[in-house]
Amino acid sequence: MSNRVLSPLPTHSDESLLPTLKQELLARKDQRERLDKVMRDFTHRLFDAFEDGIRKASELGAPNFGKPRRIAHPAGDWRQALQIYIEDWSVIFVPLVGFAWPNPRDEAKIHAVRFKEPCGRIAAFWADEPGETSFYDFLVFSDGSWFAWGYGWPRNEDNIDSTDFEHMTLEILVSFVRDIHATWRPRGDTALSQSLDGKKRAYRFGRPGEE
Repeated sequence: MSNRVLSPLPTHSDESLLPTLKQELLARKDQRERLDKVMRDFTHRLFDAFEDGIRKASELGAPNFGKPRRIAHPAGDWRQALQIYIEDWSVIFVPLVGFAWPNPRDEAKIHAVRFKEPCGRIAAFWADEPGETSFYDFLVFSDGSWFAWGYGWPRNEDNIDSTDFEHMTLEILVSFVRDIHATWRPRGDTALSQSLDGKKRAYRFGRPGEE
């Protein structure tokens, strides 16, 4: 005979928690759906503004811009990445899958209470090396507010409906061109395979204030 102890049947107090569980999960579902809609709107406006700003700058005679490229995201649906080309380097903006609380270790310039709210995130990466880590972030909340920080162009709280995306993306492009610099890697980090690869660079990207 088995000595396994059977779990007790649910008590009235257990059953009374089921509506609470349902209510919590439905509220989270609604919030995620709102976040998905807001993220889709923000991403589309951001990417369209980058493409339009680069096109206008090129038509004005600004040299060394490549044609931006949309990259399909494995998650599908509305998600795409955007790669912009400046001189011989590029930046890729990627909307991340899922929603989570902001990480206080990133020292975001947002109100403390917002660290307990889930949000969407768009991360920016140097070049297109798989091992690169993000250097810049947009955080987008379900009420349409958004924040950006990283490298040298932090933006405190703003709202999607009141944001001039074309002006904002031009500000970012100007700051990229002015502030991002490249420094040769030290000899110990300069590999022959990298040096003989026409698509790779033997320098590191720098942010304002970095040596």
